Amino acid sequence: MGSNFQYKWLIGVVLTIIVQVLFLRDLALFYYGFCFIYLWAIIKAPIDTPPLYLILGGFALGWLLDIFYNTHGMHAFSTVLIAWLRPTFFSILTPANGYDERSNISLAEMKWMWFFPYLGLMLFTHHFVLFQLEASEASLFGLSLLKALLSTVLGVIVFALLELFNKGK
Repeated sequence: MGSNFQYKWLIGVVLTIIVQVLFLRDLALFYYGFCFIYLWAIIKAPIDTPPLYLILGGFALGWLLDIFYNTHGMHAFSTVLIAWLRPTFFSILTPANGYDERSNISLAEMKWMWFFPYLGLMLFTHHFVLFQLEASEASLFGLSLLKALLSTVLGVIVFALLELFNKGK
């Protein structure tokens, strides 16, 4: 992982947090679909990123969002969970010939047959846990599931558009 990539990645992380807090905080699709672009930092982190760094970074990102959203640790928990599960998702979705650990996680490099299942699994896991924690009642399971599905679809569309504008990087 070159230092040039690290700087680009860190700048991207800061920009996603700013966009999330300033522009996407109150944006909802039919009141049920929410876009959490800050997850880009965990989803697009290099494949060879040590799990401890992902977990600590996920906690920092989630905690920061919890401060702005006043959600008392729900974002931190959900983000740490997907950071912890990320290596497991990689092992589940590994192509037959494997992947190069120096590869970037991108639509251009990983192709849609791998990228979209990975993206959907990461987003759905985060969103479902987040909305279930928010609901805090088993009777609201259906509503949490609906919010998670709509937010995942919205997130996949937004991330796909970002990938199309960021070809090969």
